[in-house]
Formats: sequence, C-alpha cells, structure tokens
Amino acid sequence: MAITQSDLPELVRLLQQHPEWREALRLILLGEELINLPQLVRQIVETQHQIVNILQEIVQVQRRHEQQIAQLIEGQRRHEEWLQRLSEGQQRHEEWLQRLSEGQQRHEEILRQHTEWLQRLTETQERLIEEQQRNSQRLAHVETVQDRLIREFEELRSEFQALRQELRQEVKELRSEVGRMMQALGLTVEEHAEDILVTVMERKGWKLVRGPNSLALNGELDLIAVFEDTDGQQRTVLMEVKLRLSRREVEAWAHRGRSEGFIRKLQEQGFRAPYHPYLFGFRIDVAADDAARHARMGLITSRGELLEPEVIEQV
Repeated sequence: MAITQSDLPELVRLLQQHPEWREALRLILLGEELINLPQLVRQIVETQHQIVNILQEIVQVQRRHEQQIAQLIEGQRRHEEWLQRLSEGQQRHEEWLQRLSEGQQRHEEILRQHTEWLQRLTETQERLIEEQQRNSQRLAHVETVQDRLIREFEELRSEFQALRQELRQEVKELRSEVGRMMQALGLTVEEHAEDILVTVMERKGWKLVRGPNSLALNGELDLIAVFEDTDGQQRTVLMEVKLRLSRREVEAWAHRGRSEGFIRKLQEQGFRAPYHPYLFGFRIDVAADDAARHARMGLITSRGELLEPEVIEQV
C-alpha cells in the first residue's frame, strides 16, 4: 500500500517510538556501504597507526644503520639487505598510502551522496509541510463554505415550510370553494335535469304524480318521479344525473338499477313497477352512448330524450 502525504506524521511518530525501525530504515536509505563507513574509517586509522609505527621502526633502523656503517664495514652486505628491505617497506608504504587515498576518495564520495540524500529528504519534507499547510487552508475554506451552505439551507427550509403552510391553507380554502361551487353546480344541474325530465315525459302525454325527488338507497338516487301514462297506469322514472357521462358510469348505473336489492328497496319506499331507468348528461362520451344502447338504458340530454330504456317490470 502506497504511503501518502497524510501518513508522514504518523510514520515519524512510529520511528521515534521504535529505535529498531529507525535502524532498519537507516539501512534501507543509506545502504550497507555507508553504514559500514565508520568501521572502514577505524580500519584506516589503525592502518595509519601501523604506518607510523613502521616509520618509527624505519627511523630507528636507519639510525642503527648509520652507527653500524662507521663500526661495521663487514656488515656492508647486511646493510644492503636492510636497504633492500627498506625499499620494499617503502613500496608497501606507498601502496598503503595509495589505498588510503582511494579509501578517502570513496569516503568523500559517500559523504557527498549522503549529503545529497539528506538535502533531498529535507526538500521533500519542506514540500510536504507546505502541502499540508495548503490542505489545511483548503479544509478551512471548505468548512467555511459548508457552514454558509448549511445556514442558507436552513433559511430556505424555513422559507419552504412557511410557504408550504401558506400553500396548504390556500389549497384548503380552494377546496372549500370548489366544493361549494360543485355543490351549487350539482344542485343547478339536478334542477335543470328535473325540468328536462318533466318536459320529456309530458311530451309522451304522461302526467306528473309524485316528485321529482332525490332518494338515498345505498347511495343517493339523483331523481325519482312517478308519472301517469295515457292509459292511467303509474310509471316510476329513475334517473342518474351527471355533468359528463362516461362508459363506466353507464355500466355502474345499469348494474345497480336492475339489481334485485335496489328494486326491493324501491318497493319498500313505496315506488312500484314498472321502472324506467334513465341517465342524464350535459355531455355524453361516444363510449357512454354505445354503452347505454348496449345496456338498454334510457338517455336524456338538454336536447331531450335520445334513447328509451328497457322497462323493468315486477321482480
């Protein structure tokens, strides 16, 4: 899993709590060669000490050799051997100095690389700190905007609640007004339907005996009236009144008007057969006209009778 900028403070805290982690991280960052640098330096110092000791021995040998030259001419051969050994020792000394110089160069290169790594690490840390500061500023700005949006939302919600309350009151008043208008319109339509019904029946030569009235029979019957025909027989006319007549209303009235329970309740109220079921509508859908013809229901409009019903005799 990649370490993000937000994980750096937590990483530093964990490294401070666990020294063994720092040692492992130092090995990863500096490399084994840089970690072993102190040991190499100690070896170089020890080598230098050895060289100093050897130089001291060489000085002593040279002093003894000078003394022996005056005293021991016979030791010329040994002196030459000593010179040879001195030459070899000098050669080794030069080799040691060469290795020391190379080691010092490597040490300087390692120190240079280490310095560059520390510099890059410092620059990275500074960039992370700057980015964290910018993120803190962005977060503060976001929190400010969020607070403003919350305040604006609360204000809008308060305004909406007040507006909804006003709208509910207006809808309630409008419903009351519409209800009053529909009630008044319904009474007007029924009064108009009464006049049309009486006119249509009088054109047949029938004489009004009772009604027209409304009647509550498991649902209100808009108009019911009793007429006497030209033969002196009383006939009960039933009529449902609608502003706009649809197929569904025709089928519902046909089913209800011919049901045994409905006829029995009419008889209980003193209305005798035969019954003439009609529908009245200011406007009649084409489908309603077809349904009335199919159900053999009477149909009356403001223009008069469009269809005569099938008479319902005694059930």
